[in-house]
Amino acid sequence: MAPIEQKVREIFSKHFERDEIQFETNPDDRVSGFIISEKFIDMDDFNRQSHLWNLLRKNMSKSEQAKVIGFIAFTPDEYEAYREPSL
Repeated sequence: MAPIEQKVREIFSKHFERDEIQFETNPDDRVSGFIISEKFIDMDDFNRQSHLWNLLRKNMSKSEQAKVIGFIAFTPDEYEAYREPSL
């Protein structure tokens, strides 16, 4: 696991359950992924992203933040719909 992934995992684990955080593999050691949480119910996408980036900004340097591509924030129902195969 890349050091930046470990750091992001630690930051998000303080606010979300471990099973709510999923990382994508990126060949350039940058990190991205999904966070699936009921905490996002009744929260629009802008506020979800603001919440996630505020957590990262408070706990990471600007150079570390540059290695984060982004995280998509889903409710459990939204993630289930996203994962369903399309016709």
